Amino acid sequence: MMFLSSAYPVSHKVFAMKFASAVLLLLVSSVRGAKILAWFTCPAVSHQSAFQPIWKALSLRGHEITVITPNPLNDILLINLTEIDTGFTYKVWKEIDISNMRREISNAFRTLYYFHKVHERSIEMSLQIEAVRNALEKPAGFYDLIIIEAHSPILFGLQHKLKSPLVAVSSLGFFNHLNYLIGNSIHPALYPDFVSELSAPMTLLEKLDSLYLTIGNYLTNKFIISPHADAVAKEYFGNDMPYIEEMVRGASVVFENINPVFADRRPLVPNSMQFSHVSFSRNELMDKDLKQILDNAKEGVVYFSLGTNVRFDHVQGDVKKTIMEALGDLPYTVICKWESEKLEGQPKNVHLRKWLPQQAILAHPNVKAFVTQGGLQSAEEAIINAVPLVVIPFLGDQPLNAKILTSKGMAETISPKDLNRRILTESIMKVAQDEKYRNKAKELRDIFLDQPQSGIDKVIWWCEYVIRHKGAKHLRSPAADIPLWEYFMLDVLAVVLIALYLVYKITKVTIKILLELFKRSTASTTSKKKKKN
Repeated sequence: MMFLSSAYPVSHKVFAMKFASAVLLLLVSSVRGAKILAWFTCPAVSHQSAFQPIWKALSLRGHEITVITPNPLNDILLINLTEIDTGFTYKVWKEIDISNMRREISNAFRTLYYFHKVHERSIEMSLQIEAVRNALEKPAGFYDLIIIEAHSPILFGLQHKLKSPLVAVSSLGFFNHLNYLIGNSIHPALYPDFVSELSAPMTLLEKLDSLYLTIGNYLTNKFIISPHADAVAKEYFGNDMPYIEEMVRGASVVFENINPVFADRRPLVPNSMQFSHVSFSRNELMDKDLKQILDNAKEGVVYFSLGTNVRFDHVQGDVKKTIMEALGDLPYTVICKWESEKLEGQPKNVHLRKWLPQQAILAHPNVKAFVTQGGLQSAEEAIINAVPLVVIPFLGDQPLNAKILTSKGMAETISPKDLNRRILTESIMKVAQDEKYRNKAKELRDIFLDQPQSGIDKVIWWCEYVIRHKGAKHLRSPAADIPLWEYFMLDVLAVVLIALYLVYKITKVTIKILLELFKRSTASTTSKKKKKN
């Protein structure tokens, strides 16, 4: 195309590209364009990276999409995309610090509650923006589809306000209460909640622990989280809204970001689906300085990053000093994501950066090991590049991810409370030098990538399916409409026990009567014989 020649100014090239995109999208949207509202609440880059490809792909397919997000793409080529920036909701981490929310140091029910509070505060803060309120003031049925982040029940109330079908997407696995509401199995011995940090097969004590957590999480949601979410949702979406748990059950399709390596093989109802491998096409580039460091590290590179949610100013005590001393002991070049690019006592082999192109680094052949917090996106990126791990889990799904990765042989795990200079150094050296860790990582990579359909294609197809059919009530499982005591057939068990008890009582009474009759008959016969004699 002549008008994209490098002789033209950048502004002309941008205009030409936008014009070409507009023509293409007009052709596409005339066939299947739809109006979509998407709201992804969690102020965390790792969460938003799982959602960004979804709204980008929907936009490229010709749909007119409005997205409420703390991490907008700001891509000028997506001409039918409106992004409402709620980046200021990152302040919620100053109000609610969920760092170190692990079972070994915190109550699991408190962790569940804090997760809910993060999303609730993000939603309430976002609703103060005029653009968000305007997006919600559209007439009934204006949107052909609503897409929300599934972690909080509050946004399910949008179905009532906007009278449109809804698809919910999670950036990781579901909490078990959501599984219960849509009808998925929540068997404590087979499919424990991920905050339990348990996985099957379990010992007897672990089964008892899982049962305790399953019941406790159910009660926490039933009597604390759901009533509170219902009150918030009714305040913003209408007091005549049905109870919030009914709104959750009314979702057309729910998606969880689960890959084959971490999947618990839970049986799913028809409208519950899994996807993965959506955030690996960012085409990250590294600057010349960073590339030179990697290229010149012939002895190898250790990459250190605890993700976006765990900051070193959250880490207690002398942990920062311990980490730096351990990294300085390594015979490798270390590239480390840190809050600052300079640090007192910084070892010569350690290079600090505030932000790093993680995918590009992990793809480099000189990387020997990756020290991570064990978040889902980081773990998946390591698996795809077959890089062995040292996992230091802090919160959320990280402890369970660490347990799974270690059990599958591609990682070593260090609890933050056990972290010291010797353990960290020895663990890194172990996974960097022993080829069995990389070989296991390659095996998991092959399993991970061997899929019939990409994750993004799956999500987009089902979103458009819901649009075409104006919802998907026919996919809803009958398990979503029965209470927990019916789900576990406690009513049937009660009837059976009562019936057995009645049979027992009737049999007992009958035997007693027969024995009494037999005694009387025997006594009468004996009396007659005596008289005769």
